[in-house]
Amino acid sequence: MKIKVLHIVGGQPDNGAYKGAHILHKALLSSDIDSKILNDIPNLDNNKKFDQELIYFNNNLFKKYLRKIFIFLEKIIKSTYLPIRRSTYTLGLFGYDITKFEEYKNSDIIHIHWLSAGFINFKTLFKTNKTIIWTMRDMWPFTGGSHYTMDFENFEKSFISKIIKNIKKKSFKKNIQFVAISNWLKKEAEKSFVLEKKDIITVYNNIDLREFEQVEKNLARSQLDIKTKKHVMLIGAQNPQATRKGWAIFLKTLKKLDNNKYFILIFGNFWSQKILDDAGFEYKSMGYINDNKKLSLIYSSADFFVFSSLQEAFGKTWAESLACKTPVVCFKNTAASEFIDHKFNGYICDEHDPQKLKDGIEWLSNEFNHNSLKQIPEKVLSIDAKIIAKEYIEIYLNALNKQKN
Repeated sequence: MKIKVLHIVGGQPDNGAYKGAHILHKALLSSDIDSKILNDIPNLDNNKKFDQELIYFNNNLFKKYLRKIFIFLEKIIKSTYLPIRRSTYTLGLFGYDITKFEEYKNSDIIHIHWLSAGFINFKTLFKTNKTIIWTMRDMWPFTGGSHYTMDFENFEKSFISKIIKNIKKKSFKKNIQFVAISNWLKKEAEKSFVLEKKDIITVYNNIDLREFEQVEKNLARSQLDIKTKKHVMLIGAQNPQATRKGWAIFLKTLKKLDNNKYFILIFGNFWSQKILDDAGFEYKSMGYINDNKKLSLIYSSADFFVFSSLQEAFGKTWAESLACKTPVVCFKNTAASEFIDHKFNGYICDEHDPQKLKDGIEWLSNEFNHNSLKQIPEKVLSIDAKIIAKEYIEIYLNALNKQKN
């Protein structure tokens, strides 16, 4: 009999949690697992764009407006103690009762990936007797509301955050197996008040390696209309200027570099292009990219990728870059540093310091060093979706056996 898995993942198809869950979902289907995704996308027409195993519970106007009410209530509470209504701070107190869904009742495993605002009320986990696998794709499961604590250090100490942490601690019963997508996230979870005594295992985030491949550098640059003899330095993320992405350190690093030697290629949602204009570097902004073929061109056109994140559960960009055989410079204590061998297939900076990042960039710019790099670590091959799916199947079987006993 097939294992029936229901994935719970909120948000739009372009967010990282959704992409990770969907890649796993497809790999599980090909491994003969009865896998379905429950999602909260409010657009009623989106059903036509995805496969039949994706279930959209906002499939009528009543549910669509009820979700808006949940989100509104959350914003009202957040506005009482947050200076701005940040979407990356989620209370999770308002939403649907997970146990009421027919798909929930018909599943063997509930696999939670991401609970967006107005989606699932996590307090309903009190009631469930199902086996739950919770893949932590950021820090939210063990914080007082922030998805990354660096963005909300003061608010994590607030009275409301402490209340939410206590609710989470009581809600998370023994039938939940927590999975961290990096060793860094696992260590952070183990140190937390909420999950300090929980069993947490690491299963790295997955990418579909077939989606990313190296393109000959001159061809890639030609197709992207990049005409320069300088070193092409790539940086990119969904929101590259976010604090935890290390944007401030990157800007300070630019002041230490010779702008006659480097050309900056950047992708993502840019908040202020004037900052790069003022930095004095020749650059090209590609905007937000949601096309893996184009991303492969971008990674392949660069000499190296700057992964300057300071706090990141995983961050697929560095893995995608390595899959395209473009080396990466990163900071220590990140998921990227768990894969990169220093000065063998990239460069790891041991401090969050502009001078250290400058040293890494200049080391990778050295022609001899660059050409001697073995640019795709064997470990990156281990996070292919098919391999990660096998790991999760083993987790499912173990969890179901524990429940029987």
